[in-house]
Formats: sequence, C-alpha cells, structure tokens
Amino acid sequence: MAGRASHTSSSAPASAAALPPAFPFSIPGFDLAAACDRLGGNAGLLIDLLRTFAMEHHSCAADVETLLQQEHPATAAAALHRMKSAARIIGAQALAAAADSLETDIRHGRSVDTTAFAAMLADVVDSIGKHAVIAPPAARPANGTDANSS
Repeated sequence: MAGRASHTSSSAPASAAALPPAFPFSIPGFDLAAACDRLGGNAGLLIDLLRTFAMEHHSCAADVETLLQQEHPATAAAALHRMKSAARIIGAQALAAAADSLETDIRHGRSVDTTAFAAMLADVVDSIGKHAVIAPPAARPANGTDANSS
C-alpha cells in the first residue's frame, strides 16, 4: 500500500470529523480517517481490526528479538513485514515506518536494536486498549451503529 495516492495534499492526519458519524472514537497518533477510508468507510471493521492488531501483534518486538537470538533473521523480518502491513491498515503509520526500518536492517544483515520499536509497539497497543474498548464485535451490528437505536 506504500504507493497508494493520498486523497489530501497535506501530510497531516485527516481530522476525526472526516470519520463516519457512527465512528465512536479517535486514537492519538493514528490516522483513523484514512484507515476507515481504506476499509470502504466500515468503522465496525476498523474497530475489529484494531482489536485484532493488539491481540495478534502485541508481542511482535519480543518475538523478533527471540528470533534474532535464535539466528532466524528471515523469520524475524517476515514477522515485522506482517505487523507493518497490519499497522498501515489500522492507521498506525509511525509504527509501520519503524517496523519497515527494522525489517530492512535485518534483511540487509545489519545489527538492530528493537528497544525503541518495542516501546512504540507497546504504546500503540496501549492506545488501542484505552480508546477502542467498546462492545465486543459480536455485540455490535455489522454497520457499527448502536444496536439499541431504532
């Protein structure tokens, strides 16, 4: 998705006002408007993807560190590549860039330090937990609206 054209000329994140009316939150450091746009405006899907990201990728930095210690750099780079793609989809662009940098260094055989990446990942997962904790996916209708509204 790196070659995707932006709908705005500014490099600043789109405002939360651009999100669909049913979108219930914003997360500092995320471009949720662009993420929701990539998903066809499906805010419910974005919420599910945010939760899934936090559950599936929370240990990526520790996993990468372990893989590197076990001398499995290709597997470590692949894990970063998957996490990077998921981070881009959910609007965590700074985390995606950090993962991309680590992945490139690993693929080129350069020495890496995962400390800053680990801290950034922990912050992203923490932010998702603080800001995207709403009704579980099964309790929400597919369109992301309140099930109690008429």
